[in-house]
Amino acid sequence: MDKRFLFTHERLSKLPAPETGRIEYFDTKQQKLRLRVTVKGAKSFAVVKKINNRPRRVTIGQFPEVSIAKARDEAIKILDDMRQGIDPVAEKRKKALESTKLIDVLELYLSERDLKPYTIENYRYKLKHGFPDWLAMPVSNITEDMIRKRHKKISQIGKTTANTTMRVLRLTLNYAYAIGMIDSTPTSILSKARLWHKNKRKDRLIPNDQLKVWHEAVETLTNHKAKVYLLMLLYMGFRSDEALTLEWSSVDLKNNVITLYDTKNRSNHSLPIPYLMQSYIKALKVYTGGDKWVFSSTKKGSPMTRPTKQIKKVIQASGVEFSPHDCRRTFATIAEAVNLPMSMIKRLINHVTTNDVTGGYIVTEEETLREAINKIADYIQARVTQKDNVIKLRG
Repeated sequence: MDKRFLFTHERLSKLPAPETGRIEYFDTKQQKLRLRVTVKGAKSFAVVKKINNRPRRVTIGQFPEVSIAKARDEAIKILDDMRQGIDPVAEKRKKALESTKLIDVLELYLSERDLKPYTIENYRYKLKHGFPDWLAMPVSNITEDMIRKRHKKISQIGKTTANTTMRVLRLTLNYAYAIGMIDSTPTSILSKARLWHKNKRKDRLIPNDQLKVWHEAVETLTNHKAKVYLLMLLYMGFRSDEALTLEWSSVDLKNNVITLYDTKNRSNHSLPIPYLMQSYIKALKVYTGGDKWVFSSTKKGSPMTRPTKQIKKVIQASGVEFSPHDCRRTFATIAEAVNLPMSMIKRLINHVTTNDVTGGYIVTEEETLREAINKIADYIQARVTQKDNVIKLRG
């Protein structure tokens, strides 16, 4: 049977289905217009032509739902676009991508990155709370003007909040741009218009003469998990998110050692538990030992989030403004105050710098670490238990 003929309704209706595979027929009136017939009898119009030396097949629709006249008209439009260098397949794919919702773009980004659970939840939280009315919006609909106005609105809550929230939006839209969903990144307006808030490097810590009142305020917390969490940050110098996602399987109470796996710098970090923290952690084990997480959430199967309410209670009771990271900074400052060498301080806080050549050759024995971390604990306790605090920490 000749595969090239003038397409008519009667002729196309009588075309039989092939026994196997599929077969294509060519219209003699409109070149490049084809009809594909599958083994199941489905018949669909398409245009096939090379563009930029690459063959492109553009499906028009199924016969008889799409008439021959309609198929020929569509073929003319498609071929005209191709002659102008427009790739209909790429355009169709781009339109589909552009209609992708903002929240779906973030989820796609998260699925392709090796991120820690805390980071993933943090990104989701910031996008959902900063842009609740944008989540179902196609990414292509988000404009520079929208971003500028939303940044101004969030800035009324806090400059740092505005910056961190917009950074999550930026990484989401940068990803959308990278995979061809959008033609430009509208968050660039924040840099072009110099709208990012300047973040001053914080050097705040818990002052030496306020350690006592801070410690007492923490001790009065009825939330045992929040209490141990804050004390752990001060006595062990952990990063907040690493403490929050700590699992009981990482806590060796027999040898009094905690190991953080795959930390921020992608290394494992083992640290002896200072003697003053051991009873707190053992009591917490009795309290939450059946859970996976040391600091478990009321939501089953999840770690506790930052205990903001409990932190506010400590601030109100002690008069000491602080953040979880201030506890870590205080730990490092005390380590310097008790004359620990810089290599030891870096080891204690798990700090790695790219230009630190000799640091990679130093392996610190567990007992040396234990002695060092207990020196820090002794220093804190001396200030917590004495009546008058007169020694000043270097900030």
